[in-house]
Amino acid sequence: MKISVVVPVYNVELYLERCLDSLLNQTFNDYEIVCVNDCSPDNSIEILRYYEARYPERIVVLENERNLGLGRTREHALEYARGEYVMFVDSDDYVKNDYLETYFRAASASDADIIVGGYIRDVEGKLSQHIMPNSVWSTVTYALACTKLFKISFLRSNHLNFSDIACGEDIFFSLSAYCCNATYEVIPYAGYFYYFNSNSITGTMTYKKNHERMMSQIFSMLHERYDLASLSEEKQRVIEYAYIANMVNALAVFNRGCGVKLMEEKLAFVKNDAEKQFPNWKSNPYIGFLIPKGQTLKIRLGVGGTALACKLHLIKPLFYLFAITK
Repeated sequence: MKISVVVPVYNVELYLERCLDSLLNQTFNDYEIVCVNDCSPDNSIEILRYYEARYPERIVVLENERNLGLGRTREHALEYARGEYVMFVDSDDYVKNDYLETYFRAASASDADIIVGGYIRDVEGKLSQHIMPNSVWSTVTYALACTKLFKISFLRSNHLNFSDIACGEDIFFSLSAYCCNATYEVIPYAGYFYYFNSNSITGTMTYKKNHERMMSQIFSMLHERYDLASLSEEKQRVIEYAYIANMVNALAVFNRGCGVKLMEEKLAFVKNDAEKQFPNWKSNPYIGFLIPKGQTLKIRLGVGGTALACKLHLIKPLFYLFAITK
């Protein structure tokens, strides 16, 4: 078995058939689809059982005894997975029919632990393609576990796992791989359709869920799991930059419209957390509007603008703009 495709399932009866049909209609043959029902309250399990009965040579259905969340559900599937490689596909997303073949060809030509590809954003049928640059940032700040292919031997030998923090599983997983010196290959291909589901974890994130505190937990866990000080200076700075980028995203995107008073509280929390976890972040050599090479323009502007605002003592006015904008 070459590839195991892991599909966690929860409350996706409207999209599940599209996902499974896309995975069954592949130009590649040596693979399995491992679906895990995470105690879904809708009719997802009936759909899974129908597909399992129809395609027993291809589809395996597992069930969690209790709701575990996305990260732990993926780990349940990994315990079963028989492939040399694993790919993660969320059950409200779908893929092109050459998806598995394209990644496997890249893996066969490379000894990399991770093959990284791009994605196609699907917002109510409006599609936009995103090709990833050949850069370390495509494995660190582009933290989606989906759109990547992983050597299972690498994951198992390094005991990599997801966090159980909602909307943060992939960030912890990707940074853990980086701490374990994962090698990577970026391919100029986008075959994963990332569907914006307003009922998904990401789609329901608002300022009330305190995304900045989730990010704090994730990086605290990273400090606990790995001796970051033992990493090279470059790696430490890359992880530090990832922290800044995720905190800026939490404040500017997930806390949009929270109001000035609450934003002030959130800024105070982030300031204290940054001083505790990465006290020297303001001297990070990757901060800038034109650097780092390979980083997306959006992230460069966000991180560079935040650093400049701090220097000019304009950090509060900057984020107050997001606080009053929906």
